[in-house]
Amino acid sequence: MAYEGVQTAIPGATAAGNLSTKQYYCVVKNTTDRQYAVATADGEVIDGILQNKPNAANVPANIAMAGVSRVVADETLTAGNLWGTSADGQAKIIESSNTGADVGDFVMGRVIEGAASGALATVTIGAPQYKVESA
Repeated sequence: MAYEGVQTAIPGATAAGNLSTKQYYCVVKNTTDRQYAVATADGEVIDGILQNKPNAANVPANIAMAGVSRVVADETLTAGNLWGTSADGQAKIIESSNTGADVGDFVMGRVIEGAASGALATVTIGAPQYKVESA
């Protein structure tokens, strides 16, 4: 069963829109002050994982930017996997091979407790974050 640990949150964060169905999704900063939206680019750098269910724009968003968090799995995740975001804001496996399909993707942390696709996994977030480079 997925769990959470100590987290550092982004102070003053708000939702860019209705995120009530996006709890435990990866989020990114948008162009409006203090607003965050669900990540939409495969392998992009994220700002954190949404912890609550804000139901409209400018509603406070509790975003874990570092620590241990739950996250929705895009595919089956196994303890020990490196993870990053998929194009729908869920967590996917990031292969660190410099010849793999994940070249250019950013690693956001490591899976502590795995989960099936659509279920909640437990992950570290915040460190280390690095880009998978080609050979």
